[in-house]
This record gives sequence, C-alpha cells and structure tokens, in this order.
Amino acid sequence: MRGTALALLIALLLGLVGNAPAPTAAQDRPLVVALGAEPRSLMAMRIVDWTTNVQQMNIYDRLYYWDGFPPRIKPSLAAELPQTPDDLTWIIKLRPGVKFHNGEPFGAEAVKFTFEWLLDPRNESHYRPRFAFIESMEVLDPLTLRIRTKEPAPIMRYWLVDFTVMAPGYVRSVGNVEASRNPIGAGPYKFVRWDRDERLVLEANPGYWNKPPAIKRVEFRFIPDFSARLASLLAGEADIVKDVPPVAVDQVTRSGLAEVRGVASSRINYLALVNFKPGPLQDRRVRQALNYAVNVDEIVTNLFKGRATRIPGALSSINENVNPNLKPYPFDPERAVRLIKEAGYDPTKLEFTLDSPSGRYPLDKEASEAIASYLGRIGIRVRVVVNEWGTHLDKIINRRTGEMFYLGWGPALEAQGTIAELFRPERTYSGFGTPNLTLEINKAIPIVDLKKRQAAWHLIQVMLYTEAPWIFLWQQHDLYGVNKRVKWEPHPAEKIFLHDAEWVRR
Repeated sequence: MRGTALALLIALLLGLVGNAPAPTAAQDRPLVVALGAEPRSLMAMRIVDWTTNVQQMNIYDRLYYWDGFPPRIKPSLAAELPQTPDDLTWIIKLRPGVKFHNGEPFGAEAVKFTFEWLLDPRNESHYRPRFAFIESMEVLDPLTLRIRTKEPAPIMRYWLVDFTVMAPGYVRSVGNVEASRNPIGAGPYKFVRWDRDERLVLEANPGYWNKPPAIKRVEFRFIPDFSARLASLLAGEADIVKDVPPVAVDQVTRSGLAEVRGVASSRINYLALVNFKPGPLQDRRVRQALNYAVNVDEIVTNLFKGRATRIPGALSSINENVNPNLKPYPFDPERAVRLIKEAGYDPTKLEFTLDSPSGRYPLDKEASEAIASYLGRIGIRVRVVVNEWGTHLDKIINRRTGEMFYLGWGPALEAQGTIAELFRPERTYSGFGTPNLTLEINKAIPIVDLKKRQAAWHLIQVMLYTEAPWIFLWQQHDLYGVNKRVKWEPHPAEKIFLHDAEWVRR
C-alpha cells in the first residue's frame, strides 16, 4: 500500500533528530503548536474550519465549551447553561467582570452584536445558516440576553458551544478588515502578530477572567508538510503536533524528547460522492457499489495500524444520536461490479477525479490513494488531485471538486450538526442532496421531544446508508505528538485551548 514512502521518510527523519537534546524550558520561551495551515481569517464567527477555529478560540474565548468524556457542555463566558422557559425562548446569562483585551466591557450587548454581525449577509459568515432560525434578540440587563426563535430550535444548545464573541465598539470603529488583521477578544491570549505563511504569535492576557495563562507566549507555526512538522517536534522546535501517523508512534516514544498522547475523536473522515453533477454518481447503485469495492477494514489495519474506528454511516460511535443498528458495507468487489452493470455502466469505462488534502487529517492523501487503488481493481480509473488545505476548502465551497472529495467533520457529538450541514445541497460543505432526504432532515430539526428526535435521526441514518452519499470510512483517533516538558492533554472535542497548558518543572 502507498503509505510505505511516508513511513520510510518518517523513519529517516526520526533517525536524524530522535536523539536531539531537550532544551531547557524557560518562562520566556514560546509554546509552539505546529499546524498544517494558517487561519483563513482572524475574524470571529466568520469561517467554519478547524484550523482557523482552534487558533481563534485562544484569542476570543467562548460562551460554552465541551468538557470531560463523554463530553458535556460547560459554561465559559456564560455564567450558567442556557435557560429555555419555552420552546422558542433562550435566556443566556453571562459572567460578570470580563473585559476584552482593549478594556472594553464584555456583556449581553457584545453577544447580541456578534449574533447580528454573523446574521448580516454582507459579512458572509459561514455561521449565518446555522442561526437563521433567530427571530429577535433583547438585552434584558447588561449580563442577560433573551433570544426568540421562529420555530423550536433544540440545536441552539450545541451551536452556542464555541460561540466566540467580538468586541462591538472595536469592530464598529475599525471595520472588518482591520478587526481581522488585529483581532481583539476576551480570551486567554492577546494577538501580537500574524506573519503570513509562517506563524501566528500570541501573548498571555494578564486580565483573563479565569486567571492568566501559565505559559506567557504561544506560537502557531504553519508547516504544510507533515514530515517537516514531525521533524520539528523531534528537534525540540515544536511542542504540540496533531495527527501523528500510527507508523511513527513507536519512534516518537523512543525519541525520549516527545510522546504520543491519543484520544478517540468525535471527528469522522469520509469520501463524498458528489451528486450535483450529471453522471454515474447520480445513480444510487453506483454509489453503493463504490462502498462494496473498497476494503475499509484493510486500510484501517494496514495504513492506520488499527488506530481508527470504522463507521457504518455518517456519525461516530460517540455521537449521542448514532444509530447502533447499522453495520458497515462488507468488502464485496463482485457485488460492486454487478451493481455498476445493473445501473447501465461498464466499470472499466468509468473515470473519476478525487480531490484530497494532504496533511490536514491523519494520512489523508495516502488514504485517498488507497481508495483509488481499490476502485482500480474493478477497472475504475480514479485520478487523485492533492490540494493545499485552503484550496481544498475553496473547491468544496465553490463546487469545483471532482466527482469525489475527501474530508473530515468534527467535532461531531450530535446528529444535526453533521447531517443537516452535509446532506442538504445549499449548505457550505455539502456534496450531496435529494428532495426526500432534505424533507426528512427539515422535519427532524425542530423536534424537541428527545425520544422522537432520536427516532427521526435514526431513520435518516438508515436513509443515508441506503443512498450511500459517501464511501463511509472511519472515526478518527487523534494522535498528538507532545514534548514531555508540556503539561497538556488532548480532548475528543478536538480543541487546542492553551489556557491550561503548563511547562513541566524539572
């Protein structure tokens, strides 16, 4: 399988740098997090993108956040969990005494402003469709906001998690462009500078409401090539690196400088089969055939060394709405060929383009190449196009990918945030939609009764299994390479929130 070249390169890098001496931790040394891409914006609530969001949340802070395992919603800038006196009303009470980095007071007006900003179509926020159900907002007092919705919106409880809040006076005075270049938030770290294509530099906010961070300076460094990120970790230059390949775990452990800290993530990885264009993928039988043609279990075993969990549908095993009765498509290439021929196609005449990122998810390019190889065994020719991360997202958003694209989605801890976002054709990252599916999703969204809501999402998962809009792949296991001098643990909600990180004293 095609992961061999990467494994050899990693082994060489580890042999070169595995014995590097550990530098002495000093209070003025920055903690360095190596990422595959820079943020696509530093404007809060502008872009739905993990790389962007994990950097922003250290600047802006959040109303609520996921904590523990299984994850539970906890208040952050909010003082308590939201109150719902009726199905259309949400009361958000906020923490007193919080200030933005420029001294501007945080409160209900700031939260209301942030909602109004993202709902304004001129700001082109990816979050606007998520909150389109809001009818009105009213500031009841400086620390209390009341939101009324047009219809029941039980998903609001989840959408408020990681809702990052802007400083309204600052944004109004400088405008969007300057506010994105020099962001002001209420988070644990203050913006210092953004060196494009190189790094984002932050410094501790001494006035942070939840005590100042122990680590005074943070750098997010942008290193697109994973082998280079791993080499940086093992040379003592980077302190946290996400998505260590399973093939490298033992070598990282043997380095003596870093260790692998892992957690089963709520993130799923999948191969979207785009039905927006005319062609074979509009036929359900062809999409089902592609699922039968790929030996997903073998990819998990050989490429990921078992450090991924296969999913039979669109949700991970720790998603609270997952349908436990679904079983994965079995590997059956003969059945795949029969289905394609039943649909009126010759598999040896089929040609598809598969768009893949490289280094954004664990072994994403290698997994895409493995999938293409399996499809090739039944005669289908697949051209894998490898994209830089920002380019990959832009192609998905603007419907310019090939017939297939590889993507991950998470954190995904409830159904609506995945299914309603990825299987309705008007949504930002969707590659698939049918009228019947859209109808059922829209019917499920306002259901408040927990049992009825669960039944609705279970039914929709059966529909998705039958429609086969993806080649269903796996639940990601997050493997972080972490320098031993750093006290920090990964979380299944996939947040790199650095307020609680500390240097280990030696």
